[in-house]
Amino acid sequence: MDTTKTDAPDKTPTDRETETPDVPAQVVADPETRDEDGFEDDGTEGDGPDGGPARNRAATGVAAAAGSVVAVGLGLSSLTGTWIGDLMQDREQLIGNIKSSGGTPHAQLAAAYGTPWHTVALFNGIFAVVAILVAAAVLFRPGRPATAGNHWSQPLAWGGLILGVLGLLIAGVMWFDVFTDLPLLPATSAS
Repeated sequence: MDTTKTDAPDKTPTDRETETPDVPAQVVADPETRDEDGFEDDGTEGDGPDGGPARNRAATGVAAAAGSVVAVGLGLSSLTGTWIGDLMQDREQLIGNIKSSGGTPHAQLAAAYGTPWHTVALFNGIFAVVAILVAAAVLFRPGRPATAGNHWSQPLAWGGLILGVLGLLIAGVMWFDVFTDLPLLPATSAS
């Protein structure tokens, strides 16, 4: 008995029938139904009434991007200085000039130049620490998706972290007077 089985000519193959053995059916499906992350978009926005995971993922991405930009801005501010650091430097310099009217020359130099210098170092160091904390919060936050490494905010956050570390290093060098000591007056002979 010789029977051959033939398919009906009017039947069209489905996605499952056209898949190759190496490619799963999910990849063979229509590419227009995929969102930007490569997941199937079934038309719903999420599980919950407020959008669920889809909106949470978008909100997390926006927060990471904003945190990265803030970290870079704070890191740059720690290197170049800020208006509040300049304002506090001028204030300390004025206070030093007022206090040093009757002191020794070394006390006058320390009050007029040393304290303002350390005030700038303090404020630059504060901005550097905040930049490091913000960048670390973006980079090492719990629940970060594994695919987030491809997002542009991650390299930007690393840049903010590096700028913050450099700013903190420079602020420490300024605070401890590593490269620049307070000027000394030459000793004068009493006549």
